[in-house]
Amino acid sequence: MFLASMALAQAQGQPAVAPETPPPLPQDATQYVKETIQRELDADAHDHSHWRFRIHREDDKGSQDRDVIDTKEGQIARTLFINGQPLSAEVRAADEARMKKLVEDAGERAKREKRAKDDEDKLTQMLKAIPDAFIFKYDGAENGQVRLSFFPNPHYNAPNRELQVFRSLSGKMWIDRAAGRLSRMDGSLFEDVTFGWGLLGRLNKGGTFSVSQKHVGNSHWEITALDVKMTGHAVVFKSINVKQLQRMTDFRRVRDDLTIAEAYQMLEKGEHPISAETQPGAAMPPSKN
Repeated sequence: MFLASMALAQAQGQPAVAPETPPPLPQDATQYVKETIQRELDADAHDHSHWRFRIHREDDKGSQDRDVIDTKEGQIARTLFINGQPLSAEVRAADEARMKKLVEDAGERAKREKRAKDDEDKLTQMLKAIPDAFIFKYDGAENGQVRLSFFPNPHYNAPNRELQVFRSLSGKMWIDRAAGRLSRMDGSLFEDVTFGWGLLGRLNKGGTFSVSQKHVGNSHWEITALDVKMTGHAVVFKSINVKQLQRMTDFRRVRDDLTIAEAYQMLEKGEHPISAETQPGAAMPPSKN
């Protein structure tokens, strides 16, 4: 097909343009990851676009499907399904009251925004730590992706409790070759992780996570799949059982200056709800190799 296209272009008197070749990979795989992570951080700092999407979330309590809109005042979401079923009149009324409170109560929005900002700061800190916390090795290529394996850097000194997990984590990473963007990361704990000599908490060996992101339009990348399975215990031996699965689909850009009140009105228009889990073209993580 490529040769035929080149011949057709020449026959029509048009210059034949060969596909752009990505720059060669650095010999040092860890350097390649460092450049990729910096690209992620730069994109996060400069891309302030807002998007509407569907999310399917599962945990130990069951599943939910929501229609989510991100605005300059934070996110607002309308619940579509609970455990795969439409909402009852009573639950629908409670969901409407929740959304109205978010629109009308600036204090509630401020609390939500603070939690979201704290989560974003933690994620940024973890991203920044990745090139130093691990040693990377090239592990092949597949479907336009550069695959790398990683294991802890013995010289890394974790600055806080959250990042101590990296000392017991190994796995694989995939980087989109053409875009130079991180597309997937899978990891597992190869030993127990203890906090405060085991007195504050423990995550058990064998816990896993998988996170995927992809280009959803307008040069914008979003996380589209998250799967976490962790067990352990916290202070006073309270059991930890973190099982969380999320799938995000149907991304559509909205206005950058959209208010949360306007987003609420959009959600109230009564579009036909589609489960993010069963919607055609739903973003599922690539199969493990």
